[in-house]
Amino acid sequence: MGSLDWNKTKTIFIIVFSILNVFLYSLYVDRYKEAQKVEILGETTIEERLQADNIRYESAPENTLKESYVSGNVRVYSPEELKPVENQKYEIFNRTELVATLEKPVALVNLDDSTTFKDFVNKHVFEGMSYELFDVDLEGKKAVFFQTINDRQIYFNQNALLTIYWNEDNEVFKYEQTAFEELDDDFEQTENLLPDERAVEVLYQRNLLKPNSTITKISLGYSTLVQLTETQVFAPTWRVRVELQDGTIEDYFVNAVEGKIIEFNKESEEIEE
Repeated sequence: MGSLDWNKTKTIFIIVFSILNVFLYSLYVDRYKEAQKVEILGETTIEERLQADNIRYESAPENTLKESYVSGNVRVYSPEELKPVENQKYEIFNRTELVATLEKPVALVNLDDSTTFKDFVNKHVFEGMSYELFDVDLEGKKAVFFQTINDRQIYFNQNALLTIYWNEDNEVFKYEQTAFEELDDDFEQTENLLPDERAVEVLYQRNLLKPNSTITKISLGYSTLVQLTETQVFAPTWRVRVELQDGTIEDYFVNAVEGKIIEFNKESEEIEE
């Protein structure tokens, strides 16, 4: 009886070791293939890799080598600073959100022309010159703007946001805005930026750039690095806009100092929707 038990035990050990050997071999093969892939990638330039996957690169690079971090305080709106404006009624929510209602809606000239939205903002929005258009949602009848620092956008920050809304007659009837104030880029140390080609390479290595797509725009902006109660620090950030083969537009963001891909949380991403 003991002999039979021992034979069963040996059989089980043999099976277990066989499975373990197969697992270890498959792991070795996977790592070997990955090492070969890394070696091959190291021998080719990012331009050659993009060309091999038919990923076109039509964006003109920005010639910037150094940038500093930026800090700012969340703006607190007060009725005293909001001078009466003809045709607008202001409301303040949670001290930091300004909502303006237009008593007589203002017509937008051409929804297919992005300058239409910017012209409206410059003329009618409180401190509208400090915002730049990010996205137009024709179906939702709204346009989203991000506040700028040195003409560079602050990406997906709930405290640096402007949204305008229009009706069935393409007339703006309301806008909502938040903002930072006391924006300061006077940091003692400036950072060497990764070139925009490196941002593209990071996205490619993560398989985020799909074959047969086109990189249509690469621009520098800022994303939140440190968030305190009312003060935030922003890091230089590359935005890479890609048009897929079916015409879909995708935006990716890469920290321009550390090279890390930035994935905004769901609440922020709903801004674009």
